[in-house]
Amino acid sequence: METIIRVEKASKCINRGRPNEIWPVKDVSLQIHRGEVVVLKGPSGSGKTSLLSLIGCMSRPTEGRILIHGRDVAKLPERFLTDIRRRLFGFIFQQFNLIQGITVRENIMLPLYPTERSFRDMKNKAEELMKSLGIIERQHFRVKGLSGGEQQRVAIARALINDPEVVLADEPTAHLDTKLSKDLIEILRRLKGEGKTIVIATHDPLVYEQDIVDRIIEMRDGRIR
Repeated sequence: METIIRVEKASKCINRGRPNEIWPVKDVSLQIHRGEVVVLKGPSGSGKTSLLSLIGCMSRPTEGRILIHGRDVAKLPERFLTDIRRRLFGFIFQQFNLIQGITVRENIMLPLYPTERSFRDMKNKAEELMKSLGIIERQHFRVKGLSGGEQQRVAIARALINDPEVVLADEPTAHLDTKLSKDLIEILRRLKGEGKTIVIATHDPLVYEQDIVDRIIEMRDGRIR
């Protein structure tokens, strides 16, 4: 299988050298292959969200390497990391991280700016995603007026607008009831069928017990068990 992401002996330190120094990720090595659904499983504080952040180039390892398509990105300038995040990854955040004062469609289109694509192309892509996720009738609503499930679908559409190779989801069912969580699983199932690589940080058995999951990586105290 093609390896997209390789983590080699990566550690992350916060407040290094201070009394409150912590290591949320310690000496972790793993590979993520194209088309896999991988779950980072563990309780709060186990390091799974911090590891997801390293995988997605949202933070840098204090030690070790992060290789994407064989290229070590850990020490690249921020402008290059920004470009990698925009081209390779789609992010579904636990708190959604939507902008409340703008519309559904505007939120979804945000990752495409700045871009060489025409506004018409961006609008058409956003509408295609909104139709597939059942929120096209909400496209002109401001996000603050949506239900939690609708906001989750907006967040998913925003994550997919740039047609990413890899979708990263941090506790995606944390704010959803059982029905909405099952709806999310079906969306992830469809994405897997389209060939997307998906990495999910979760402690929810409703997610990690699904048959779409190829591998479970269990974490404790910043390490892989």
